[in-house]
Amino acid sequence: MSVMTQEELKHRTEQIMDCLKEKWEEARDAGEDQLLHFFTAVSYALGSFVPFSVDPESYGPLTMKLIDSLTDGIQTAMQVTGVEATMIKIVKESQ
Repeated sequence: MSVMTQEELKHRTEQIMDCLKEKWEEARDAGEDQLLHFFTAVSYALGSFVPFSVDPESYGPLTMKLIDSLTDGIQTAMQVTGVEATMIKIVKESQ
């Protein structure tokens, strides 16, 4: 497996974000039910990819990475939009 360069990582991230953003905008414009469906469908799809992507012993660590990325995205968007709220994140320290 090769490691992506920073440029490749940025490009791939932009491609994924553009695709998701387009579908999110469609769902947002269609109403609350469609928006909720978008979030649950994307979450389900990500979850269903896990068993096809890693060995069973990696399910937990990958799931935690997904949750960390989700909460990081929420926190970043809160900062960008100026939302002042407290978000508590529980982190398990490595021993």
